Amino acid sequence: MIKKKTAVAAYKFRIGSNIRKWRNIKDIKQKELASRLHLSEAAVSNIENDITNITVTQLEDIATALNVSIEQLLSDPREKINAALIPSAATTSSRFSPETELLHAVIASLEKKDQQLQVIMQHFIHTINSLVQQEKFVFSPPNQVASRA
Repeated sequence: MIKKKTAVAAYKFRIGSNIRKWRNIKDIKQKELASRLHLSEAAVSNIENDITNITVTQLEDIATALNVSIEQLLSDPREKINAALIPSAATTSSRFSPETELLHAVIASLEKKDQQLQVIMQHFIHTINSLVQQEKFVFSPPNQVASRA
């Protein structure tokens, strides 16, 4: 017997997926969200993967924990980003629209990731310089393994 996908199942799927997307945009780990909601990490995973049905109260709690509106959780953040990048008459009239806030959150997240990458690269360069100076580490041509002199 083949089960038909209902509109409810498709809508539910987007909610769980949207929760995950908003959590990632806000740069919040699943474990941290679980802690804020007083749930297990597995429970949050089940919500995001649409294994567990979500109640309105849980939706309100998740919105509060992620600092977004319930309306935002019900919509795909990519649509909001597109709306923020292509301003319409409705979005340009409001300086602090949800789309603008989302765009600022995405930019802040990218800047944070960029800073983290810069720190990692600085540590990498420092480590390589130390190896070259202290151990006389010699780099071989491509397809060969580096060796000590």
